Formats: sequence, C-alpha cells, structure tokens
Amino acid sequence: MAVLAVGAHGVAGGGYPDSAGLTLLLVATAAIGAITAVSHSPLVLPVLMALGQPVCHVALSGMAHSGHVSAAGDFVNDGVMAAAHAGAAVLFAVLILIAERLYLLVSQAVRAVLTRPAVRVVRRIGRWAAIAAEVEQRLTLGAKGSRAPPVTV
Repeated sequence: MAVLAVGAHGVAGGGYPDSAGLTLLLVATAAIGAITAVSHSPLVLPVLMALGQPVCHVALSGMAHSGHVSAAGDFVNDGVMAAAHAGAAVLFAVLILIAERLYLLVSQAVRAVLTRPAVRVVRRIGRWAAIAAEVEQRLTLGAKGSRAPPVTV
C-alpha cells in the first residue's frame, strides 16, 4: 500500500517523500495493517483505509516539501484531491479484500492437493465372529443369559 501511495503521489506531481515522510507513511500503513489483522471483520478495513488517508497525505505532502505542512491542508480544501483520496481508500480496501479471498481459495486448493488422504483402518470380522464376540462380552459381564438381569458380585 505504501509503495502504491508513493508512486501515485509522484505521478500526480506531488513529489516523492524524504526519509521522515517515508518513515511516517510506513508506520501508518503498518499500523493499519496490524489493526486490520487483529480485527477479522471485513468492515474494519474500509474504515481504517478512510481514516488513514489524511495521515498518509500529511506524510507525503507535508513532509515531501522540506517539512512544511502547508501542502497538507490541500487535502481538505481541494475537492479533486479529497475525491482522489476517497477513491484510493475504496480501491485499496476492495483490492485487499479480493486478494485475501483469493489467497484463502488458493491455499485451500493447494492444501487439498498436497494433503494425503487419511488412511482408515477397517478390521473385517466375519459375521459369526462378531456375534460370538458380543455373546462372550455379555457372558463376562455376569449375565446368565442374553435376557437375564446382571449378577451382582
């Protein structure tokens, strides 16, 4: 996200950030990613992306021009820039959610292909052997017959 933000800002004519601006941008994007990873709701990501736009704008515009924050006020005053940031927030959120869904699908497919099927051990006992085992079990429990009550010892 930070790389695309720096590239879009540079292509739009806003310049490229210095080390302080880039550090602030990386910290902001890492914080957004960490909070989103902890919260498993897909609604949190678009909200955090929208809230992170002013921070990223200050990091790129305010710090890119020798530390002057005067260009950071353009975020509120310029309607085209605010619309571009809103569009970027929605686009990034949608792309991240699509990538996450595709990752889950691909990882499930790879896991299904690479996982060995579970081996089920089935002991085959003949019909009469199973009946004899059941009768023997009943007799060892203390019953005198198959229909008698249990004997107390």
